[in-house]
Amino acid sequence: MIENNVHTSFPKEINVFTNGDAAKPSTWSNVPYFFTETLMRKGIKVNRINIGTNRIVKTLYRFTIWQIFKRLKKHDTYDYYRSSIHHYLTQFSIRRAIKKYPNADWNLFLSFSFSAKQYSLKPTILFGDWTYEYFFDYFKKRNAGYLEHEFLERENSYIENADSVFVLFPKVANYMQQRYANKKIHYIGNVINAEVQISADEIIQRKTASTNVLFIGGIKYKQGADALIQSIEQLQQIIPTIHLDIIGMNASDFDILPPFVKCHGYLDKGKDADRKLYYDLMQDAKVFVNTTPLWSAFSATVEAMYFYNPIIITKYDEFVETFGDKLTMGTYHETSHLAQEILDIFQSMSYGQLCLEAHQAVQNFTWNNYIDAFIHQCQQDLRK
Repeated sequence: MIENNVHTSFPKEINVFTNGDAAKPSTWSNVPYFFTETLMRKGIKVNRINIGTNRIVKTLYRFTIWQIFKRLKKHDTYDYYRSSIHHYLTQFSIRRAIKKYPNADWNLFLSFSFSAKQYSLKPTILFGDWTYEYFFDYFKKRNAGYLEHEFLERENSYIENADSVFVLFPKVANYMQQRYANKKIHYIGNVINAEVQISADEIIQRKTASTNVLFIGGIKYKQGADALIQSIEQLQQIIPTIHLDIIGMNASDFDILPPFVKCHGYLDKGKDADRKLYYDLMQDAKVFVNTTPLWSAFSATVEAMYFYNPIIITKYDEFVETFGDKLTMGTYHETSHLAQEILDIFQSMSYGQLCLEAHQAVQNFTWNNYIDAFIHQCQQDLRK
């Protein structure tokens, strides 16, 4: 009973395992950084433990074993991260961390792919966006191959045996709740990865005068970027000063770029110049657009909304589940007329209201609120 009370009380110390350095905002779209920073602001001692891939071993794997696996249709996602080699090395790192920080109350993994359950009596808590199994069902539309299935089953075992599981998206959470016997799988809301304080009047004034369109997404979102470039090209006769800023891709990622497009590459919020440019682009944009099929950069979209940006995005399950079937802060792209959808927002008589609606829809998605709910739910789970 004493041991149980220790686990369910407010944690004084947490081991946080992440794929990359949680002290750097560049790691996993800023999530580990904000997660751990907010825990520390609550007075919790956080031991940041990097269980990311070993660069040397990963390179050797890429130029040897991976050259074979990537040619096999049924194993094309079995990269170094999912390999048995990485799993073995990571388990060693986890065991070492458990011994190094024996006073931690909880072991928290910002991933579904690893666990400390077999090495520690302390609670193991998992947090992630989606599972490997969901990835195959929703994105790949195929069954896992033999080697992929090995990793998948290992991940499923960790989820089943976790003391508490948190999912970043509601539809994925529902999928997992149906899939697993573990009854401690939760969706408690989403978060905005921003620390900037902004004035509604000032930012809406900037946006009203703007003709800039903003796109955020890496190379996997290139289909959406290409469609947007073509649409803006159509609008040049109507809005000669229209301009497109792309964050996340470089000019070299495109065959030809029109003069109205500027690519900024990846902007690292851990660097002062990159952070300033990122937030300036957010505040100067007229509209945020990403219509890539299946997934339109959820985290970037809600952050854009926080900065009062009306949005045009693909109508995909997670966004509909979170914000509804009809948007009051923009539009779902459901036709082939993206140019007209952009023009409608540019010419909207209620543009300022669209900006306000965007911000109000996400204003409670703060990390402070999320961590409060996270700790409370963990305590509830650990009492069961």
